[in-house]
Amino acid sequence: MAVKGLARRKNVQEILRERKLLGEEQLKQAEAQAQKANITLQQALIELKLMEKPRLLKALSEDWQVKAVDLTQMDIDKEIASIIPETVARRHIAIPFAKEESVLFIAMADPKDFFVVEDIQLRTGLEIQAYLAMPWDILAALDTVYGRGDSQVLGKLIDQVQKKQDGLPPEGGMQIVKDAPKTDISEMDASAPEVEKWMNAILLGCITTKASDIHIEPFEDPTGKNSRVLLRYRVDGMLRKGPFDIPWAYRNAIAAKLKIMASLNITERRIPQSGRIQILAGGSPVEFRVEVVPTCYGESAVMRLLDRRSIQVDINTMGFLPDTLKTFLGLLHGIGGKKNFGLVLVCGPTGSGKSTTLYGALNYINRPDIKILTAENPVEYNLDGIVQVPVNPDLKLGENKCFNFAAALRSFLRLDPDVIMVGEIRDEETAHIAMEAAMTGHLVFSTIHTNNAPASISRIVDMGLPGYMVAATMKAILAQRLGRRICGDCKQDVDITPEELKVFQEYKVEPPANGKIKKGPGCDTCKGTGYKGRCGFHELLVLTEPIRKQCLSDVSETTLMALAVKEGMRTIIMDGLEKVKMGMTSVREVLGGAEEEPKK
Repeated sequence: MAVKGLARRKNVQEILRERKLLGEEQLKQAEAQAQKANITLQQALIELKLMEKPRLLKALSEDWQVKAVDLTQMDIDKEIASIIPETVARRHIAIPFAKEESVLFIAMADPKDFFVVEDIQLRTGLEIQAYLAMPWDILAALDTVYGRGDSQVLGKLIDQVQKKQDGLPPEGGMQIVKDAPKTDISEMDASAPEVEKWMNAILLGCITTKASDIHIEPFEDPTGKNSRVLLRYRVDGMLRKGPFDIPWAYRNAIAAKLKIMASLNITERRIPQSGRIQILAGGSPVEFRVEVVPTCYGESAVMRLLDRRSIQVDINTMGFLPDTLKTFLGLLHGIGGKKNFGLVLVCGPTGSGKSTTLYGALNYINRPDIKILTAENPVEYNLDGIVQVPVNPDLKLGENKCFNFAAALRSFLRLDPDVIMVGEIRDEETAHIAMEAAMTGHLVFSTIHTNNAPASISRIVDMGLPGYMVAATMKAILAQRLGRRICGDCKQDVDITPEELKVFQEYKVEPPANGKIKKGPGCDTCKGTGYKGRCGFHELLVLTEPIRKQCLSDVSETTLMALAVKEGMRTIIMDGLEKVKMGMTSVREVLGGAEEEPKK
């Protein structure tokens, strides 16, 4: 299936006919020889001396708009050739013949094969310049460098490459595997080269678009005509359709390949499974957290990119407004000379940056004289100087108990910690032990899934904890969201609209004095959306004495919200509107509205 809108690339016969390089009888003679000897048409033309190789290379390279190289006229350095493994080189019919700084020059039987180029780029971390060469010259060069291989297997690979010549796009296009296998799906092998190409293209697409998640979703059409495996990337918090759909016939093979890479049970298709994948991209390790779930039409997978930079983030650079940051950091001081204790919660939906904020807070207070313990499920990043414990609820401890957050916290209290971080408060038992730890002189961090800071108090009380315990142990709750940041390359001043002005007035935020805000009309950098990157919106609820007293009687969200605002809390929307005034984001993003259509 070629990318929509790109013309089909001409095959060798069509080029020879259009350029009138051979007569029809000569062409038929070459085709018969190629079929009889099971060789490519190009090789048959050369062996029958119907065309000279330079002339044939020139014709193909001009029509396919690629550069050509004659490998028989050069000596290939074995050190350069071995930049890619022999098995990969033979499988792709490709060999490196030169290297300049970060550019690798490769001779290929099919230099317009997108997946081969992306695979080699992903493996080497180098920019790839592909050249056209005759396939038997490539194999001869590989034999010279590595020794002779299995000619039968290689012949099949050459034949496969030549059969893909039809339907390839012209210069600058993207090639996608054109035809689904004609065999039954049960015959598809996860180790097949095509499946590996698909996986490499999927992972590389995530890295190059700076996506945070990959979604692979099978959808079946009862007629069979539009069945497909949908590929989507989450970029700057928004799901975007990938540059291609995966052919329906590959759905099980892709799922199996993913399971193999993530060390999951390849034979189990009835229950969800979780795992991790680590690859090298540009010489740097890249990790993905993998979730595979069964659906009506096959297995669906989500891969979340684990960005190691999030554990090195400086909390001073995380986008807090100055007064919010000062208050939050003030809650973290006091370790050492004066014992600091209490429970600090970070709340928000999945993907709102809660873990990044917690890592930033732990990095801020991490010192050699402080003992910090964390319980995480799973441990996504390793933090230097911090003892991290992976929680495994599936691990049975006897007497119907399991190794969950509560079990880890009980153990932590016997390990003389100063600071404890528990990944998430999900139930009464975990909440109770966390608050007991906070009451006995520990600073405790955790997360909870609620919409805003006051709702977290209501949620904990609903779990069964008494209001007096919440009032006595809770230090503060930080709620946060992520919104798209206006593109720095195209943002410009525009007049605030009456509707946007009404939002400022509704939430009692002073509108910009000059009546101007920033917006992005769209450019190449932001792909026409007007947004690039994300920024945080924060709501910090510090439990003052009036709020603590309120917790003893009424903990309804509405009551606590009104009192917190009266006590000086800035809500998430108010915080976001301040960042609109600073030119960081838009009113639409603050309100969480529907995505705007990309600008043309």
